[in-house]
Amino acid sequence: MDEVPVYDEQAQQTEPARGHTVPMVSEGFTGLGRLTALACAGLRDLGRHTPWEGGSRCGLQLALSNDFHRRLLEEKGQLPSRHGARLAEYTQRLIPNLFKTIGVRESPGECHVLFGESGLLQALKAAVIQIETGRLDRCIVGAVDSLVEPQVVTALGQLGLLRTPANPVGILPGEAAAFVMLERPEAASRRGAVVDALLEAPSLKAEPFHRRSGQHAQGRALSQSIFETLDAVRDRGAHTGLIVGALNGDAYRAQDWGNALVQLRMAGRLTDLREWHPAASFGELGAATGLVGLCMAARGFSRGYARTDHVLVWTAGDDGARGAFYVHAPGSRA
Repeated sequence: MDEVPVYDEQAQQTEPARGHTVPMVSEGFTGLGRLTALACAGLRDLGRHTPWEGGSRCGLQLALSNDFHRRLLEEKGQLPSRHGARLAEYTQRLIPNLFKTIGVRESPGECHVLFGESGLLQALKAAVIQIETGRLDRCIVGAVDSLVEPQVVTALGQLGLLRTPANPVGILPGEAAAFVMLERPEAASRRGAVVDALLEAPSLKAEPFHRRSGQHAQGRALSQSIFETLDAVRDRGAHTGLIVGALNGDAYRAQDWGNALVQLRMAGRLTDLREWHPAASFGELGAATGLVGLCMAARGFSRGYARTDHVLVWTAGDDGARGAFYVHAPGSRA
């Protein structure tokens, strides 16, 4: 990322910061335009897989970046204070821009915008409630985030979170858009849709402090959210064969997961399981991490390389949010 130089003390020269962008999709865009371009690509892909346009009883829950890292510098006076204006812009303009760009004639009946990793879990929980209560027949849940914007990368560097030659345990910023269609399995079968996975037991917790508060990561909120998810599954997670998590190269995140694992394994849960982490392939994805994890599990089921029918997905945000949900392969709920 040429816009943000970092210094290599060993070579005594600067080099571009590194990260993962989405080729051809987001190039040349910034801010709202970049999120719109990413979201358009994801929503078009969903439409090719399962047509949704024209359904008045179809909703949309969309999780976007909460801008946490830029906001920290804005609060310190190191960046112009625009956090509130950005969130208002995303709330008011992104969904209309999205549907206009992809040429949708009839948008979903209910559309809501939420923010951050907590916003994704809130979106999943809201979609489940809307479908279970009969308010909606189907609900699109989407998540879009980009941490490769120059100001975001600069903020990550100034906060000591960016991976550089001098900081090998930092993160590599990334970007992604993920969209899924949620509905009852029997309803999907009636309309001849392909069911890729079964979602169950989304749970959301939060630490009373954030990543930069000076508090040590304790894994309490993360373990609590995972316990809540596992306890809601029929077999209490006994058949879990894979964990898709949110490790991203950051030592603080690793410490949080390590402490959560200690608490889980003291209770005899999730022992010696394989782990996948979206950041290993795509960089840190922020609000999109959990939904990308769900899509990775679904593709792992359909293509046969998940090697299990039961997956736990967990996510974590630098703002203190922690969450988990469970994913089953179609027809194999334990």
